Amino acid sequence: MKKPLQILLIVLSMIVGSIVGTLATFHAIKQTRIAYAFGSPTENNKMSAIWNIVYNNYVEQLDADSVMDKVYTAMLSALDPHSTYLSPKKFSAEMESLRGNFEGVGIVLRVIDDTVRAAQIIAGGPAEKAGMEAGDYILAVDGEPVSGVKMKSDDVVKKLRGPKKSVADIQIKRLSEKGIRTIKVVRDVIETPTLAYSGMLDNQTGYIRLTRFGETTAEEFRHAVKELKKAGMKRMVLDLRDNGGGLLSAATEICDELLPGKEMIVYTEGAHQPRDAKRSTRGGLFDKGDIVVMINEYSASASEIVAGAIQDNDRGLIAGRRSFGKGLVQQQFQLPDHSAILLTIARYYTPSGRCIQRPYDKGSDEYYEEFIQQVLNGYANDSLLSVITDSTPYHTTKGRVVYGGGGIYPDHIISYKSDENIVYYNQLVTKGIINKYVFDFVSRNGRAIKKQYAKSESFIKHYPVNDAMLEGVFRLGEAQKLHRDNQSIKKYRKEIRSRIKAEIGEMLYGSATFYAVLLWSDPEVQEAVGLFSKK
Repeated sequence: MKKPLQILLIVLSMIVGSIVGTLATFHAIKQTRIAYAFGSPTENNKMSAIWNIVYNNYVEQLDADSVMDKVYTAMLSALDPHSTYLSPKKFSAEMESLRGNFEGVGIVLRVIDDTVRAAQIIAGGPAEKAGMEAGDYILAVDGEPVSGVKMKSDDVVKKLRGPKKSVADIQIKRLSEKGIRTIKVVRDVIETPTLAYSGMLDNQTGYIRLTRFGETTAEEFRHAVKELKKAGMKRMVLDLRDNGGGLLSAATEICDELLPGKEMIVYTEGAHQPRDAKRSTRGGLFDKGDIVVMINEYSASASEIVAGAIQDNDRGLIAGRRSFGKGLVQQQFQLPDHSAILLTIARYYTPSGRCIQRPYDKGSDEYYEEFIQQVLNGYANDSLLSVITDSTPYHTTKGRVVYGGGGIYPDHIISYKSDENIVYYNQLVTKGIINKYVFDFVSRNGRAIKKQYAKSESFIKHYPVNDAMLEGVFRLGEAQKLHRDNQSIKKYRKEIRSRIKAEIGEMLYGSATFYAVLLWSDPEVQEAVGLFSKK
């Protein structure tokens, strides 16, 4: 049985055609803002009538802002799974993610058992300059308690954020010290790179991992390519696993550096959008030399544009698992109250002419349920014939047949590892047991580690994870009801050590160290590198 409010949302989402120009009379408080956004209302409007009846007669007092946010969301989701409404708060966060920076203190937070802790102090940021350390307990900000008061993480972040040059008084407790102290942190602009890590895998293979496509991505990528070429890069692994996308322009700029001049990258087209083709403009920084692009089921949108351009132009190999399958382009329409609509305005097509968008004609619920099933299936016997939804054959520049409709299908499948012994190791990670152990370990030993290993490179090469540390993780697991699996420990001891080291490295030196440590125990990367010898 659906609640009355849920039924209202469903009904409103069904009458999309009458929304425009009619929202101004929803509520007096909203009248000016909505009228400016949508135009003047019609006196006897069905939407207005429905809202007035509900608002004046519903069994409970309604929060108009909250209800209308849900109405906008329901209305747009009725169009397709990716058109959406962003409240002012969500819109601000989205723009911050794409912009690549924010104003704050430079702390990555983690809330454990209602206690706020510093998971990472961003190198060179205000908090590091003020003397804060990874693992510090954050008790209060500007005199207001944030730990032990069940404060939401977002609210803690809001207190720590603020305009450049403003001061935050942060009360901390450090396990390696007695007592409590207050540290004054002068806020500044904090950069948030979209390129997680770049480095050489061997004397000729460069590796670049992108986590999203934002305003700074292309420049970060160019800088990394130049440095890797200086180090001897002749071939590249571009890792787009778990990259959910971002700016179309960033994706095309990346392709421009990987393709010769005048090659098709992507084109977009919609009912109100004429065809717009993007081509490479010149020979890029790495338009020669072998490339392997890594993707998985969480690679979407801009990631698929890059993978599709490389595949269709026969520029390199795609390795991994079938990508998400998002072939729709959204445009941002900002509203006067600083909220926004992300509206699908076009489909994009890879150079061969295929649209890789998965079907959504049965609604958003089935759309995402199908994706979940895709993940659960595990790809043990992933077959191209079982996943394509567009049987039309498309051809790459060298005549290879490719298909659309179900994401980018890799040239080389890297299947999930099927091994019951890996379950225990995975649970150490997913249940946060390694992470919790590392928090306490760094809180007590972080300063000494950084003194001995001043730079990340030294930590990566020389820091040992000893047997006592492993035992500490296993005992913490037992304390949290995770039964010790000696067979798994024997088989995956190396991987567990690497994960512990990676998480220590992330807390003390940043995310790049995390990826750098795990690279050497990542079988998928090793498999991708092995493809160069098979070309």
